[in-house]
Amino acid sequence: MRFYSLHKKVLIAFLALSLFPLGVLGFYAARNLSSVEQYLRKSASSALEAQATRSLVLSAQTVADTVSIFLRSIENDLNSFVLLEAEEAEYMDFYNRHRGTMRIWENGSEKLSDVPLYSELAFIDPDGTERIRIVDGVPVDELRNVSVPANTTYKTEDYFRRTLELPDGMVYVSRVSGWFIHRNEVEEKGHDTQYKGVVRFARAVYNSDGSLRGVAVISLDHLHLMEFTRHISPDGKDSSKKASYESADYSFMFDDEGWIITHPKQWDIRGYNKDGTLTGTRGEYNARRLQEGDIPFNLFKTGFIHPNYPVAASDVLRKGNGVVDVTNVGGSRKIMAYAPIRFSSGVYAKHGVFGGVTIGAEISRFHMPAVKISDVIRGELDKFISSMAIFVSLMAVAVLAVAYRLSWSITNPIGRLNLAIKSVTRDGAVPNVDVSGGDEVAQLTRSFNDMARELEHRRVSLMESMQKLEASREAVIREQNFKTTVFENIETGILTLDKDNRITFINKPAMNILRLAKAAEGELLDEALAHKQEVIEVIKEFQSEGRTKRWSRYIDSEEGGRNMHLRIAGLPMVMEHADGNIITVEDLTERVGLRKQMARMDRFASMGRLSAGLAHEIRNPLTGISLMLDDLHDRLLKNDADRQLIQRSLKEIERLEGLVDGLLNFASVVPPKLRMANIADVLSDTLFFVKKQCERQKIVLETDFEPDLPMISLDPDKIKQALLNLLTNALDAMKNGGKLRISAKNANGGIELIFSDTGVGISPADLPNIFEPFYTTKAEGTGLGLAITHNIVSEHGGKIEAESRQGTGSRFILFFPFEGNGR
Repeated sequence: MRFYSLHKKVLIAFLALSLFPLGVLGFYAARNLSSVEQYLRKSASSALEAQATRSLVLSAQTVADTVSIFLRSIENDLNSFVLLEAEEAEYMDFYNRHRGTMRIWENGSEKLSDVPLYSELAFIDPDGTERIRIVDGVPVDELRNVSVPANTTYKTEDYFRRTLELPDGMVYVSRVSGWFIHRNEVEEKGHDTQYKGVVRFARAVYNSDGSLRGVAVISLDHLHLMEFTRHISPDGKDSSKKASYESADYSFMFDDEGWIITHPKQWDIRGYNKDGTLTGTRGEYNARRLQEGDIPFNLFKTGFIHPNYPVAASDVLRKGNGVVDVTNVGGSRKIMAYAPIRFSSGVYAKHGVFGGVTIGAEISRFHMPAVKISDVIRGELDKFISSMAIFVSLMAVAVLAVAYRLSWSITNPIGRLNLAIKSVTRDGAVPNVDVSGGDEVAQLTRSFNDMARELEHRRVSLMESMQKLEASREAVIREQNFKTTVFENIETGILTLDKDNRITFINKPAMNILRLAKAAEGELLDEALAHKQEVIEVIKEFQSEGRTKRWSRYIDSEEGGRNMHLRIAGLPMVMEHADGNIITVEDLTERVGLRKQMARMDRFASMGRLSAGLAHEIRNPLTGISLMLDDLHDRLLKNDADRQLIQRSLKEIERLEGLVDGLLNFASVVPPKLRMANIADVLSDTLFFVKKQCERQKIVLETDFEPDLPMISLDPDKIKQALLNLLTNALDAMKNGGKLRISAKNANGGIELIFSDTGVGISPADLPNIFEPFYTTKAEGTGLGLAITHNIVSEHGGKIEAESRQGTGSRFILFFPFEGNGR
């Protein structure tokens, strides 16, 4: 807020008292003049709009009457045409004699040109076959049977049949027929693209004996209808310029069904598709399709553009004229006058109108005179305001001189006191202002001297307090930064709970382990950890026991199909004005995994040594027993029972030898023969061995190998052995068919292979032990397949993991890193 000196206040008071009445007078005068200006402008606009409305309606009706006369003249031409002999020379003479004047633009200038009225002349025999047909002044040799609508120009025309249905002397008149032009076609080929269409006038011709001689047809060129609306301006005059759709000052014509038949936009005119169907009669009729030029404009269907379009079209069918306020597809607001084209021949007999003519004009263009009058009034008002401002300024100068002198005599004694106060503010010094007398100013000065001394004393005390406070603040910030750094960078997750079990703090490791967001702060423990019920149960166990010392538990938790080993510890929060708990969370999954892996490696080494010794000790006696049984088998050829018993013993010995071979293979430490290879090729070679088995078991085999996988260092034979073990187990798990999917992709610095099946799955109790030697759930298994696979993958520096859900299937994930995979 700005404060003024007493000297200025006195000056402002004098100026306000003197100039305020003048300002109020000027304000009311300006406002009244502005009201007069608005009234005049509104009245002039209304008068001009009414005048424009009458002019537009009169212009529209004049054009409509002209079109009506023109159509009746075409009927007269048809009656003359019927009298001609159906000969080519007679028809060519008729074509050349009947012409109409049109404006044509060439090289930017306009010229008048006589253009033939009819684009087609034809005489049709009683059977529907054309005897003569002239198109654009050229006789056509290819004559058609137009009794079949599919043979007509626009595929569905039935003018021949409709004409024969009329009484003798009656004329059939068709609606505008032409190929529909899409907006894209106009934009690609240029705005000179012209809609080509016709209105067919036909009459049956009879012989003197009353027999049918044929049907005479003249086809009015659509361009002559376009000529009626192409040059109409909003003032009703015939303009030499083409109508512009963007300006909203244009005219158009529509038929008795509401379809536009002349318009500056060619794609708004009714037309046929290439299959002979009328465009706009199929599919949804909406603003988007109109804007994109997919369908022509129909006044009865475009109430969603403006509700007055159907109103105008309906009034035309009742032979009425008038004016409506509309908005076109482009968004321009205009007034639109309309008038009916009275005509009752052919298909137009139902309503007695051919259609309607509209003339549109942008309303704002007719308001320009009123705007100019308003500008004149505004100019005079500005002159008055300027004169008033000069007068007020001169009065202000005079009042200022008188007020300044009076103010000086009042405020000068106070100035010295003000200087002393500024000295205290600027220099911090405490001056002693000399004072004499006993008036109010003297008393104020003495009070100032007392206040200045007290202020200096308090300033010194305040500076000392601020220095202590700043030192405390810096210590608090250092301690806070240290704690934040420690809490956010240790591996242990920490969260604190208040007495209501609401989370008051959580660090980043805790968020990562428990899958929480920072937004969890402030939430209740049960809500934030709803997805970790096992953690909630352990924390509540700690709280229920009311422990006062540190407490911890080890739990297992599952996250995204992965088992996690967590250590939860709790400690009561012992702080003044605080009651709650501190909970720490540690993820021991990796440590537990490493310990299990070390123990497994130790067991593998011990089992390997034991297996090698046992295999050697067992193999020699087995070989001797096998040889003796073979010899005994040969001697007991006549005793079938003994021979079968010996054969069964030999099979069991062979199975034992297979087990011994497996033990030796598991125990042998043969370094892999590494070379650079594409693992996708190894996969393809391995799958070759199981494809037939998959077909026999009705197993669908799917592969998804990422193209251009990098080469890695591997032993192809050992990798094949490992992969074949996985494939064999998958086939065994899907005895009644299923789906086996193998994928290979580049992921996280290595190549990841995934084997998925839809078999019986592995129980949660068996899953942790499947890579252990001799552990098997099969009746005839050795339990060495997955153990050997695990060893081979480990020899290549990779790792293998298994996921399974009993009754759903299993998934084995193998990962081979790019670096160090051969160590």
